[in-house]
Amino acid sequence: METTSVSGTGMNIREYFETLFEILRSPARHFERTAQQNGPRRALFFLMVSSIFYCSVSMTYFFENSLVMGGIMLVNSLVMPALGAAITSMLLGMTWREKTSYGTIFNIYAYASGAVMVVSWIPGLAMVMEPVRAVLVGIGLVKAAGVGKLRAALLVACTAVVLLLLFWTAAPLVVGLHEFLH
Repeated sequence: METTSVSGTGMNIREYFETLFEILRSPARHFERTAQQNGPRRALFFLMVSSIFYCSVSMTYFFENSLVMGGIMLVNSLVMPALGAAITSMLLGMTWREKTSYGTIFNIYAYASGAVMVVSWIPGLAMVMEPVRAVLVGIGLVKAAGVGKLRAALLVACTAVVLLLLFWTAAPLVVGLHEFLH
């Protein structure tokens, strides 16, 4: 049964679950098919459904139904894959002769993040699932973007370092802005 389409059309809920199970069963085969997708529509739908599930469960169980915290988590769960894809795309552009589109890299991050979010809300599993997400992104870079295994591992590691540096740099600015406004 074909679970992903090569067209840029969206997906329904049944296809969402088929895609989720395919990613978990055979990520290499899924990401080979991802390379043939036109546009980010299916991957974005997959990410959005996973994000909504993740945020609603987390909000209900851990943040005492705080709608503000749920909104922040939803924005974070949608923006972080896009930011990671942007950093990886830039790093790949600096180190790779062939051009890989941002859309392909975003699809890799969206599918990897969406698959991990389904179980990341369980206490204690969030830290365990981050390496799983990194492995899924690495597999995606190898299968969908045609990057070598070593280069994919380096890209994932460098992306993590750049994200950490970005947040460590931004943290004092946010604290200073918060103190300034109060």
